[in-house]
Amino acid sequence: MNNEIAVLGVGMHPWGKWGRNFVEYGVKAARDALEDSGVRWQDVGFVSGAATMRCGYPGYVAGATFAQALGWQGAEVNT
Repeated sequence: MNNEIAVLGVGMHPWGKWGRNFVEYGVKAARDALEDSGVRWQDVGFVSGAATMRCGYPGYVAGATFAQALGWQGAEVNT
């Protein structure tokens, strides 16, 4: 494995009133990014979580949470 990182596609969840949880929004954005890039989920080698801010309180959504929701396929995971 090398140290190169490539961002090949982008995706965004619908914006506005919440109504869904962070994981659902993240999965939507990830699937859109995969479709935009033409990369299959099975070919992704690394998944990372992110810091969040909600109602003024910091938190995070773990990379493992997204990987599991997408159907973890053995990629390395970081939070």
